[in-house]
Amino acid sequence: MQNAIKTDASNSTVEARDEEPVAANDNKPASNPGTSVTEDSVAYIFASTYRDTLRFCHSTGAWFEWDGSYWRRNEVGLAAHHVRVMARDMSQGLSPKALATIRKRSFASGVEGFARNDPTFAVTIEAWDRDPFLLGTPDGTVDLRTGKMRAADPADGITKLTSTAPSAQADCPLWLRFLQDATGGDGEMIRFLQQWCGYCLTGDTREHALVFVHGDGGNGKSVFLNTTRYILHDYATTASMDTFVASRSDRHPTDLAMLRGARLVSASETEEGRAWAESRIKQMTGGDAISARFMRQDFFTFQPQFKLFVVGNHQPALHSVDAAARRRFNIVPFTRKPTKPDRELEAKLRGEAPAILRWMVDGCRDWQRNGLVRPASIVEATETYFAEQDTFGQWLKDACRVEPDNRSISDFVADLFKSWTDYAEASGERPGSQKGFVQSLTKSGFKKGQRVRGGQLYIGLQLLRQAEKEPSVRD
Repeated sequence: MQNAIKTDASNSTVEARDEEPVAANDNKPASNPGTSVTEDSVAYIFASTYRDTLRFCHSTGAWFEWDGSYWRRNEVGLAAHHVRVMARDMSQGLSPKALATIRKRSFASGVEGFARNDPTFAVTIEAWDRDPFLLGTPDGTVDLRTGKMRAADPADGITKLTSTAPSAQADCPLWLRFLQDATGGDGEMIRFLQQWCGYCLTGDTREHALVFVHGDGGNGKSVFLNTTRYILHDYATTASMDTFVASRSDRHPTDLAMLRGARLVSASETEEGRAWAESRIKQMTGGDAISARFMRQDFFTFQPQFKLFVVGNHQPALHSVDAAARRRFNIVPFTRKPTKPDRELEAKLRGEAPAILRWMVDGCRDWQRNGLVRPASIVEATETYFAEQDTFGQWLKDACRVEPDNRSISDFVADLFKSWTDYAEASGERPGSQKGFVQSLTKSGFKKGQRVRGGQLYIGLQLLRQAEKEPSVRD
């Protein structure tokens, strides 16, 4: 009996010989689609065959394949290749004309198009990397709650791997000696750095913090960052410093999309005279959702999992030294230079990568038990930085009598703002608007007083030039 197999890829009828289709690939089941071969019927068989190993993410527009360790993003048309192989396996017994039709690129593209929207494969970006305390490695998954390794499971949706699996013990003498040299033997700072690295292994952002490693060149800060990035591998990404400093234009949403799923975002080479993009820093470290999109894809919203790690020789300016900024910033001073620099140190440290990763995992567990324990050296460096950046606070100290709880002293907001404007401009700062100035007064604990004919009064401070007299009502 002759079987007629039709393909609607080109609205043509494909005549088959008596032989049934046979799957030549052992990884694919033998399938008889019935009396016709269409893009839809092949897509159905494709879904049955690859249901456990392929996913199509509509947020990124990419296929992902389970390779036994993680869901690996495919950039080279692997799904289309699988379709073409399957079509060849199903084409046994077809006429030459039918073979030409089923082997057309357009036929494979049509099958893949059906497969993309099949519920078997279709996912969104929310399916990936859902558990912030699971860490993918080449040898399995580390549960950072316990520090123990277990077999990789596709149900976890892990799409990233470290460069190595952790060793059983943190036996990394060269790394520890490097840290001793870089910190001047500051054991508390080394513990903080270990906790920070462990915190960066997770997708948790509860600390709402960033680290800025500051110091002149040749003091080990780049070695520390590069080693950390090498070990975190897929979990680490590098961003332009322009992402974190003020500019006249917003970052393109595709720049932000690349940060989704990262657990460490680093930037380096701070330039003199730049200022932090403070609202963006607060958004990125505060746990607020970020809207972004990949090229030619729709916008999506994600919760950031990354921690910001900035290294540089120059400290960007900070215009708003408020409580939120004080919670976020950790200035880590790397001020010691080795007497005999080792140009091969980074390469040597990679040989200790498994043990260094175990050291990081141990730091993660320490952080979970105790939180980030900031050493005196970091607290002092951070406070010094804030004191240097707090132009508003310096103006209060230099130009005003300050007694927030004393209702007997006050001054006109217009006079206060003019004094502040002159002071800020002389210091090279932007004074901002009077509305922003009033908000700064309120944040500093000063309260609005009466509005009189001379203007609005603020209580608890007075310009020094008239500190010995009460403000008079203007004519």
